[in-house]
Amino acid sequence: MFQHIRRYFTSIFDTESSGRLVFFSPLVGIVAGLGAVLFFFLLMWFQGAVLGGIAGYYPPAAGSEAIEHVPQNPSQWWVVLLVPTIGGLVCGMIVYGLAPEAEGHGTDALVRAFHRLSGRIRGRVPFVKTVASIITIGTGGSAGREGPIAQIGAGFGSFLATKLSLSERDRRLLMLAGAAGGIGAIFRAPLGGALFVSEVLYSSTALETAAVIPCFIASITAYTVFATIYGPGLAFKTTPGLEFGGAEEIPLYLVFAILCAIVGYIYVLVFYCMRDRVFRRLPIPNFVKPAVGGLMLGVLAIWLPHLMSGGYGWIQRAIDGKLTIWIMVVLCFGKIFATSFTISSGGSGGVFAPSLFIGAMLGGAFGMACQQLFPNLITHPEAFILVGMGGFFAGVARVPLTAMLMVCEMSGTYNLLIPLMLVCIINVAVLSSRWSLYEEQVPGLVDSPAHQGDFVVDVLEQMFVRDVMHLDRKVDLIPEDMPLTEILRLASYSNNSYYPVVDQEKQLAGIFSLRDLRAVLTGNGSGPLIVAADIATQPVLTVKAEDDLHTALRRFTQKNVDYLPIVETEAPRHVIGMLSRHDVIGAYHDRVSKMQHHE
Repeated sequence: MFQHIRRYFTSIFDTESSGRLVFFSPLVGIVAGLGAVLFFFLLMWFQGAVLGGIAGYYPPAAGSEAIEHVPQNPSQWWVVLLVPTIGGLVCGMIVYGLAPEAEGHGTDALVRAFHRLSGRIRGRVPFVKTVASIITIGTGGSAGREGPIAQIGAGFGSFLATKLSLSERDRRLLMLAGAAGGIGAIFRAPLGGALFVSEVLYSSTALETAAVIPCFIASITAYTVFATIYGPGLAFKTTPGLEFGGAEEIPLYLVFAILCAIVGYIYVLVFYCMRDRVFRRLPIPNFVKPAVGGLMLGVLAIWLPHLMSGGYGWIQRAIDGKLTIWIMVVLCFGKIFATSFTISSGGSGGVFAPSLFIGAMLGGAFGMACQQLFPNLITHPEAFILVGMGGFFAGVARVPLTAMLMVCEMSGTYNLLIPLMLVCIINVAVLSSRWSLYEEQVPGLVDSPAHQGDFVVDVLEQMFVRDVMHLDRKVDLIPEDMPLTEILRLASYSNNSYYPVVDQEKQLAGIFSLRDLRAVLTGNGSGPLIVAADIATQPVLTVKAEDDLHTALRRFTQKNVDYLPIVETEAPRHVIGMLSRHDVIGAYHDRVSKMQHHE
């Protein structure tokens, strides 16, 4: 009975490939959700105890967060210097003493583990990353939550796959599923979290489609766990009636998209220049450098405490219209340096929250300026804040789908989806893929070591037509003046399905297939007058012996044909044989089988 049921479900679902991940993804999601709950609780407790209890700094609340203390700025300037400095020192000692790969923003470590480490994450890394990030953010470091929470979920996914002796492919996908669960839960954005880890791997528009279903399942499960304990809620509350104003606003959003790309370029440039040209050149031990970054942040925070920690509350203030244009401009560029001081020095944390902050302040300043210039056109300047959050992050992280959907989920409104799509796509198109916060991204699937040996392009570019062509295979060359009756007689005795047509000098003039012949036979009855030249199609795609098989495959698919004439290099219209699509696929299969056997 059980075997009958198993065979029935196997006939419906592909349980040999994706089925196992469908069953394991909820388990990964549960652990990721519980990890998000624990991380959030510890972070809020530590931040309240240190920034609040010691520094006297209580930032405003955002979204559905409960107001536990009246917002107030730090009480003593020297405490603002001391707390981030000590936090950076403790973080550096923990990270460089236990797991140096936990420094910086953890998403790059996740991307590297997928592409180059077969989905393996050292067991201690998630724990070190969690503690170090709590200390960094809790002492005022300008960093986000997505890096550490991604590594918590990813670490368990990798651990589970290893213990179950799953394949490298499944381990990579479960690792991504765990990261998606953590991000989807802590940001209350299950759809965005699932898409983020599938999209952030590549600097182009490529997507790790195999990971989408496991990531969705894990993200939904993790979000359910988190929402059960903390409630569903929203990251940001927006003004009722906030919506896209129509086509007349499009030119302003186009200008804003270009502005996002310019500031995004500055952000990435400053971020990595601070790391490569400042902190890495400091003649001090690595574990001390986060303390230097913390001190530099503290100097900024004396005048701008808004720059400490994630800054979600100040984004909410901007949405509520309680910040001026000039303070938002200052906070926009101040956050660029604050984040660079914190993370580029070796501090631990993510770059998602700081990127949202920068985009929000940029959008807020631009929106209010537009309202002052065009009061009859712009009635909701806060719309540019939400669009700025998504559009800015889309460019600097190369994740347009994720950015627009996460902002919609975090704000609880899809009314601004049109301008979000516009600004996200334009920003990604304008900002070169070289300018990304995530250095471990690769251009596309074919460039990922994770897919080495899996793609036709990789393999076929190393093989050539001469390796697979069969010159002993009979080719029926049809003179262009051969009448239809003789063509039919020849085709009835031939094993070929494609017929090159040649002129009087035996040079290639066209080609037709049995399908073309059938079309002629069902025509208007003028068959006796038809000759080969009337049936042949032009131009003819050909290959030469020195062409690689990737080139041949492109030409097969370009015309959707199964055979290509092989011509001489020196005489490009002289046919010497025919190459079949079956030859190419067979050669590809043989080469991949050898590669996998060698591994």
